[in-house]
Amino acid sequence: MRIEKAYTPISEPSPWWLKGLAIFMVIMSILYALNALLSAATPILVSQLTDTEWEEIEGYPEDGTEEEKQEWEEGKIAWDDMQDYFDEMMGFIGWTAFHSGLLAIIGTFSAFLLWTNREAGIKAVGLWIAVNFIGGIWMMWRMSKIGFTPIDDYGQEAGGTMIPDLINQFSMIIGVGQIALCNGFLLALLVLVASKSKPETTIDIPSGFR
Repeated sequence: MRIEKAYTPISEPSPWWLKGLAIFMVIMSILYALNALLSAATPILVSQLTDTEWEEIEGYPEDGTEEEKQEWEEGKIAWDDMQDYFDEMMGFIGWTAFHSGLLAIIGTFSAFLLWTNREAGIKAVGLWIAVNFIGGIWMMWRMSKIGFTPIDDYGQEAGGTMIPDLINQFSMIIGVGQIALCNGFLLALLVLVASKSKPETTIDIPSGFR
């Protein structure tokens, strides 16, 4: 806020602060829309590759030795575990498609508002950042429950579950850190644009007090 004196010009903020952010939001919306389409198509493509029974890959050794039959059973257990993991992953990818689609919609709407209504546009971008952050944290948590690696036990000689547990913990920490850093940058950018695009207000002092 400034006190207006006689003949003091009022500087208008550059409209390109808002327009530049609007263009950025359009680009982000396009990227998220593409990600939503790819995520939605992934379960369909993967199901065509993984919808196979172990018997179709490796026939049961009817005339084989006990060792061969045991190896076949172990292979079947490992294959079934892998199938279960991919089933959970495909369900998770469905949520990532929804999250990306929601961000694409909010981002497009916020870009339009930034071009036409400053206050509403800034609030819409703030909502977009909140959805991006909360959804990202939830997905990292959900992914840690499923497992960042399809193998949950490397065997006694390789440390059992120690390696996948470390992978999950490390991946979770790195993922949350990246989400916090990215959204922190976006929030700082929004605060900068909000500050630079704020119209200058004046207080008109009566001529007798000037």
